[in-house]
Formats: sequence, C-alpha cells, structure tokens
Amino acid sequence: MKKVLAVLLCVLGASCSDDKLTTEPAQEAAASDLQDGVSLFDGSTLTNWHVSEGGEEFWTVKDGAIAGGSLEKKTPRNVWLVSDKSYENFELKFSVKFTDGGGAGLKNSGVQVRSLLEKRKMIGYQIDAGPTWDNKNVNGGLGYWGNIWDESRRKGIVQAENQDQLMESIQQFDGWNHYEVVCNGRNIKTTINGILAHDYTEKNDKVAADGIIALQAHKGGLFLVHFKDIAIKELPATEGSMKWSDEGALKGSPTKVEKAKKEKKK
Repeated sequence: MKKVLAVLLCVLGASCSDDKLTTEPAQEAAASDLQDGVSLFDGSTLTNWHVSEGGEEFWTVKDGAIAGGSLEKKTPRNVWLVSDKSYENFELKFSVKFTDGGGAGLKNSGVQVRSLLEKRKMIGYQIDAGPTWDNKNVNGGLGYWGNIWDESRRKGIVQAENQDQLMESIQQFDGWNHYEVVCNGRNIKTTINGILAHDYTEKNDKVAADGIIALQAHKGGLFLVHFKDIAIKELPATEGSMKWSDEGALKGSPTKVEKAKKEKKK
C-alpha cells in the first residue's frame, strides 16, 4: 500500500527520491544525455573493452573513470583500450581529463574511430586530445585538442577549427573536456565543450567507414588520461560504404619493423 501511495505521489509531482522506486539501470542513466544511446562504461569495470597487447599495466579504473598511462612509469609504446564491438555510423560522447606527472615528454591521448588493430598496430582516424608538447607551440598553444590524426595510415593532420574559442574553453590539465563526435557517411564532425573543432569530409573512397573505437595513452611523458561518460548511439549504415574487410581498403604503408621482416625473408 505504501509503495502504491508513493507511486501516486510521483505521478502528482511529489519528490521521488526513494531508491526503491528507481527502475532506470545505472548503465542507461550514464547515457541519459544521448537519446537512445548506450553507455560504453559502467563506472567500475572495463566491460565492453579489452587492452591491446603489452598495455595491460597501463589501463585501469580509478575514481569512477577509465585511466590510461602512469604517473610513475613512461609507456614504452602507444597503448590502447579497444572496444569489443565495431561501429560504422554513430554519435559518440565522452569526457576526457589529463593529470600531469611532471617532467618532459609528450602527454597525449585521443580516441580512435572507424579503426583497425593489427597486433600492436592501430590504423585509422584518431580524434586527438592533449596539451602542447614541452616548448613546442602546437596550434598557438592550444595543443592537439580537436585535431584529426590518421594513425599508421596517412598520418596527415586536420587541424582544429575555432582555435581561439577552444583555447578559452579547454582545460589542459585537471579539468574535464566534453567531446561529441558524429561519424556519418564520409563526414566526421567533432565539438569540444560545445565548440566546433572540425567538420571533415573524407574524399578517398578507399578509406573504411567501419571499425573499432579505441582510447589511447601515447608514449612519451608521465601522465594519466581519464575518460568517463562514454556513450554511443548507432546511426543507420551507409549503403555501399567501404569496409576494412573489403579488398582495396586503404591501410597505409608498412612500418619499419614490417619492412625489416620482409627484407630479412628475402
């Protein structure tokens, strides 16, 4: 009877703070700001993700956020936290923050979209995140925030737009920055803290429009990168789009290690 009365009070607009009446799962609540979206992080485990080979000690969950990198030990290579699922067209939201471990070195991260992991080699678009590297004046002091880097493929950078506005908004260290990334067809659009960072349309029809999502902790300096509020909403696929599994999909040039192995075989 008390429960029925409480429900009636809710309907009439009274406070409904009783936890027993809450039916929304925590995972759905985390994605509540993305209509029909699904949370990719439950706040306490790495469910939905797996760590790339060699990066196991550099990914954990701390204080309700995914943490990559280290404040005591430099990563020997780029390490990745990789989504278990592949995606094509989608809206992705996440928040990212850096903690500085001191000293010199690149303190950089990013989120791979529509990407492919071959052993330790990540290939595909990276939505960049990170402060200026030491004394280098990257983007006038803005750093790498909002750039697109084509990891292991073409490596060209699409620089962030609206850099003055982003400079005023971005928290370089110890503050959260909120990303929204929309991949639809050949277009990739990103906003950071509500400010347009880029609106990029791919011209090469050999570039795959599907793939994994991956969080990066870049080799270089001592730092932690934190991710939270990761949610995705899938959009309808694009008919006839290139897939990684299709013959002719652009994968870029081989690495120095791959070249050395081929020469040794000869």
